[in-house]
Amino acid sequence: MQLYELILDHGRSVSPFVWRAKMALAHKGFTPETVAIGYGDKAALAFSGQDRVPVLVDGDRVIADSWRIACHLEDRYPDRPSLFGGDGGRALSRVFNHWCDSQFLSSLFMLCCAPTYDLTPEADQPYYRESRFQWTGMTIEQIRDAGNVGKVRASLEPMRLTLKERPFLSGHAPAYADYCAFGGFMWARTSTGPILEPDDIVEHWRQRMLDLFDGFARKAPCAEK
Repeated sequence: MQLYELILDHGRSVSPFVWRAKMALAHKGFTPETVAIGYGDKAALAFSGQDRVPVLVDGDRVIADSWRIACHLEDRYPDRPSLFGGDGGRALSRVFNHWCDSQFLSSLFMLCCAPTYDLTPEADQPYYRESRFQWTGMTIEQIRDAGNVGKVRASLEPMRLTLKERPFLSGHAPAYADYCAFGGFMWARTSTGPILEPDDIVEHWRQRMLDLFDGFARKAPCAEK
């Protein structure tokens, strides 16, 4: 297996979608070879028919998109630990995936965008700056000023309510819903630093997630002290 992922300065893997795939692969017991690319290396992904990470090469299969990767792993390796716990769990995980994208990551974007720019190699910064302006109509400097950690924290209330009842979003053990949200927290961890108060129940969950798979995510280069 090979996993194509975005790696910026200081070895930082910042993509929340890559982290979803990395955690899903670890859940299934796989450690793929990493193929690092930068923002200027989109041609390296042409074989996948698109230009975004993550891309997983699994034998003769090429799968792009974190959700498709999770479904591929679940369907191709049913004898390994399940990511969804059945069709019903897969459907609910898809709903939660959409919530993370539309609510959590959209609020996190304004907080993590400028620090991610700071980690982008100088040669790729013009692309990053222009593409984010096209998305938001704002310069990097304006985005930096607009970052609001309070808005990010407020978006997490559905997670808090769930984690009051069980240790993981998926129940007594982690599964894809946990990895889906955790990807966003790894974007913050690798680019920005801590965004939660120490006594936040979501922070307690995040620490448990960092300990999974022998501290696999905790060992990644990051911005946290």
